Amino acid sequence: MPVYDPGRVRYAWLLPLVLLAAVGLGGALIVWRPDWLAGAVIAGVVGAGFLWLAVSVLWPNRPDRDCPSCGEEALVRLDPETTLGLRCTACPFEDPGASSWFLAEEEGPLEDMVLRQRGKSAHTGDR
Repeated sequence: MPVYDPGRVRYAWLLPLVLLAAVGLGGALIVWRPDWLAGAVIAGVVGAGFLWLAVSVLWPNRPDRDCPSCGEEALVRLDPETTLGLRCTACPFEDPGASSWFLAEEEGPLEDMVLRQRGKSAHTGDR
């Protein structure tokens, strides 16, 4: 069950207004039939897709190394051979079931590790 975080729902009141504006825009399209508006909406959707792609390529996501227990930026992988398990170097926090995929991905290529976990040999074409 997700934990309530007031910072994440700060702008939740805006969603009904956005949906109401979308309904109003749809009604305007039906009543007045402005052809330019349909083109502008399509251009906006395509432009938003390209913007999303550019942002994700130019500013990729970094792993969150903040410890949930002490708040320090000290999380490391529990086992360097797997992508499961986190531990904090600043406090006794340890979670063997947490995903450390982003941390492992930042450290280098994951192909050999994933193949080892699946029980296959790397670079042999064994499938």
